[in-house]
Amino acid sequence: MRRLNLVAVLGSVAVLTLTAGCGGEAEGVEVVEPAVPIQLREMIENQTDSPLVATIRGAGQIGYLQPRTSRDGSEMVTTVRVQNNSSGPLAAFKIDEFWYDRAGDTVTGGSYRMTKPFMVGEIIEVELRIPRNSRMSCSNYEFTHKNGDIEATLFEEMDEPTPVEEVEEDAEAENS
Repeated sequence: MRRLNLVAVLGSVAVLTLTAGCGGEAEGVEVVEPAVPIQLREMIENQTDSPLVATIRGAGQIGYLQPRTSRDGSEMVTTVRVQNNSSGPLAAFKIDEFWYDRAGDTVTGGSYRMTKPFMVGEIIEVELRIPRNSRMSCSNYEFTHKNGDIEATLFEEMDEPTPVEEVEEDAEAENS
């Protein structure tokens, strides 16, 4: 009886294996190719003004002028001029401003983050606007970037901010 059950089980396993293995190729299977082939490497190599930039990892170096703070209605406006002195561009450069009361407790703060890489030698002027609070006494600044901390150096003087380069598509369109 045991032998008969064993033969029946092995026979059904063999039939199922042969059926699945010899079933052939399924009809109607199509290989779908992407509509737009990805040519990232060619884009990087062919464009001198490629938007992709290798940024530094670890500590970065910046220089900044003493921040200027003024009152504008119900807001405190702080203007900081910063220059990238690192060996490479900084990704997601960020400035945080914290305001404290006389007891040293945090009252309020503001933040600015660059959406594009902060290139070497580039000078930017950042304006931070935060609501005014009567308890505000002194402020502190923190500089960071995506891949590490920032070593900040206070400068006595600095050049004017780097002008934003305008896209010359309009000039090219007029010439066509």
